[in-house]
Amino acid sequence: MTTIGVFVATRWELDAVRRAFGTTEARVVDGIRCLVACQALVEWWIIPMGVGPERATATAKRVLAAQRLTAVWSTGFACALGPSGIGDVLIGTQVIMENGARAGSLVSCAPGMIDWINAAVHAQGLPMRHGGFVTVPRVVCLAEEKREIAGRAGGIGLDMESAALGVVASEHRIPFAIVRTVSDLVNESLPLDFNLFLRPSGWAKGVFACLAHPTALIGLNRLRVQSQVAGAQLTALYRACAERALREEIG
Repeated sequence: MTTIGVFVATRWELDAVRRAFGTTEARVVDGIRCLVACQALVEWWIIPMGVGPERATATAKRVLAAQRLTAVWSTGFACALGPSGIGDVLIGTQVIMENGARAGSLVSCAPGMIDWINAAVHAQGLPMRHGGFVTVPRVVCLAEEKREIAGRAGGIGLDMESAALGVVASEHRIPFAIVRTVSDLVNESLPLDFNLFLRPSGWAKGVFACLAHPTALIGLNRLRVQSQVAGAQLTALYRACAERALREEIG
């Protein structure tokens, strides 16, 4: 039995992946409630990890210590660092962790798995790009910062978890893949500093920022619509993978 660990950061991303499958069942691994979709030869484990590299690392280590997985996939939404449209599928070939000017080790994705995902996506005619990812430890809100990262590190996508997951997967000698959809673009700033909402004490500040700057609501609505498009494409992506898994072994 092939067991794919699909790690997602938020409930919106989890719901988007879950909608791709007819039915799922809840299973608990070391206190983490996962959703599992079962096919004839494949189990898709949809695993919530929380936002950011520290939570991704902690969750992956707990799950892999208790549950055998054939592969680890980092999935969800991403910021496009290159010319892409909202909802485009980004398939990672490698990922690097960056914190300011400092960069960590490069983690490669499994070539066979990349080819398999590419074939599934291509068969459904979904728009996609291939290339490197960059992982950062905080939400990058300003377009200027996004462009600086793109110029310095290159790549097609920016997220907050993939490098951390890739490191844990490599420690366990498990094939690793990145497959995400675009929710925001390199040349657009986010309407708020979403880093406020990553800390329990920051919610009040985040709400106050919305009230103090009503124009932020316009930007939030734009981001909501873009996230809906990214979510719908994430569902389509996993439907494509599920259909291909019925015909051909993964990886």
